[in-house]
Amino acid sequence: MSAAAGPERFEERRQPEPSRPDDVRNPFERDKGRVIHSAAFRRLQGKTQVMGTSEGDFHRTRLTHSIEVGQIGEGILLKLSRTVTDPAARAWLPDRSLVLATCHAHDLGHPPYGHDGEVAIHGKMKDDDGFEGNGQTLRVLTRLEKYRAKGVGLNPTRRLLLAVLKYPVPYSAASVHVPPGVDRPPKCYMDTECDTVDWILEPFADDDRHRFTSMDADGRPLFKSFDCSIMDCADDIAYAVHDLEDAIGRRMVIRDQFEAALDADDDGLDFDALTRLGLSMDRDTLQRLLFSAYSHDRKQAIAALVNFFVTHVTLVEIEGLAHPLLRWNAALPPEVRSLCDFLMDFTRRHVIRTAEVVQLRRKGRRLIAAMFDEFLTAPEELIPRSFWDGLDPSESVRRRVCDYVAGMTDAYAERVWRRLFEPGYGNSTDEL
Repeated sequence: MSAAAGPERFEERRQPEPSRPDDVRNPFERDKGRVIHSAAFRRLQGKTQVMGTSEGDFHRTRLTHSIEVGQIGEGILLKLSRTVTDPAARAWLPDRSLVLATCHAHDLGHPPYGHDGEVAIHGKMKDDDGFEGNGQTLRVLTRLEKYRAKGVGLNPTRRLLLAVLKYPVPYSAASVHVPPGVDRPPKCYMDTECDTVDWILEPFADDDRHRFTSMDADGRPLFKSFDCSIMDCADDIAYAVHDLEDAIGRRMVIRDQFEAALDADDDGLDFDALTRLGLSMDRDTLQRLLFSAYSHDRKQAIAALVNFFVTHVTLVEIEGLAHPLLRWNAALPPEVRSLCDFLMDFTRRHVIRTAEVVQLRRKGRRLIAAMFDEFLTAPEELIPRSFWDGLDPSESVRRRVCDYVAGMTDAYAERVWRRLFEPGYGNSTDEL
């Protein structure tokens, strides 16, 4: 295919659909509607972002995180639409509804209990094309979610699928680079989706396809599409700022820890340089507002950080890729990126990796693993018929069990585990 494949190729759906009478929406507005109204999107309200869904009502879930990523993604698009002057890049700025659909869909494949659920499921799938949450998003959109015909999922546009293809490398290629003893899955899509990815990349020239799907020496994907890069920036900003807000609001971190982390930062954040770039707070003001006893002060700091990041997203040109959808990426400049990375690392070290959180994460991992093994003993008897019959019988039993477990919410997974293993719990009229 020519490197100049036009926008209409990326509005195509894998299964052609007749247009509905009087439907005034464009293809991406329809994509957005399908994602928002999907059961998989609703289930995100019951899936862990950083803290467990049963721990309180203040902190984010995967659903509220995805909504906020969408809002930040809109801001990035607005910023780029006002600052990008290159005609070739401007012509390929995404539709607002496409950005929202991408951001809202980006976590649809993530399992219960966050990344620990992902590790548990991957451990059961290592010899059967693996499991990775972003790769599972492709399966949800193209196979598992119910919209029209069985087996086509939401039948989204090619461009939406390209936008959620965060790691364009198959498991079979990425997994050979995983060191022995590493539990986490490689960044990839599952080989079960190779046909889908071939269709997604069909409009691009051979050279673009080959380079876009390449890896570094450690097996990490090197590239993502223009639309995906907007979503990825928005996701990182939400993680850096909003997950920190949750931790502070729940008093899981204190100002002394934050100040010590700033003092110990090896990269040496230069707040003078950041304020010259437009950050409206110096170091002391940022700490004072973030850790204020008044929530409106904290919100002022959070809003200022989000605004600073969004307004500094810029367009970078990727060497060696020709098509505009691959040639351009949204990115944060290095000085700004350093602050974003610092905030994400602070939350990882002082929240996600604390004993209080790790104990619960490990419990979720063991729960998923035990349940998975039990389902494998008699899947057609233990998994609800309404779900099992909707899966593709040509796929392995293990893959179909994987799809069932990965789609659970945290609460549903715990409830099913208790029915399977806890004496005296459950009855024959429970809703499954």
